[in-house]
Amino acid sequence: MANRISKLTALLALTAIIVGCQTVNTYEPNQQQAIKHIVQDKRVESDLSLKNKAQMQQLITAHTPDGFLKVQAQLYNGTNSRARINYRFEWFDTSGMLIDTTLSTWKQISLPGRDTAMIQGMAPTKSAVDFRLKLLEPGS
Repeated sequence: MANRISKLTALLALTAIIVGCQTVNTYEPNQQQAIKHIVQDKRVESDLSLKNKAQMQQLITAHTPDGFLKVQAQLYNGTNSRARINYRFEWFDTSGMLIDTTLSTWKQISLPGRDTAMIQGMAPTKSAVDFRLKLLEPGS
């Protein structure tokens, strides 16, 4: 009986290792045609666990043909495990005032280990000229 439990425990441990070590291979053109407007960001990182699970790689901004500010953020999960990350964008006008909108709600992304993902947001009005991106681990 004890031998059977040991084998079951070993099998479960092996399964956890195999599932936890899944990685993703990514391919893209060596010479990209897109011209990105990468924004230099200011970071306030108070959660070291989250910092490793959602590493900010770049922030890109653009304006839609209608004149709305659009932001895209590339996040990298530096762990071997899938991470759930909550995020939301806050928008600011030319006076630096927060634009109060029901659209600035928390959304969630599931990011595989050692992989990148893009999240994006679009300003609710044309008067938005700045933004803030907030990241939070669910249950925090």
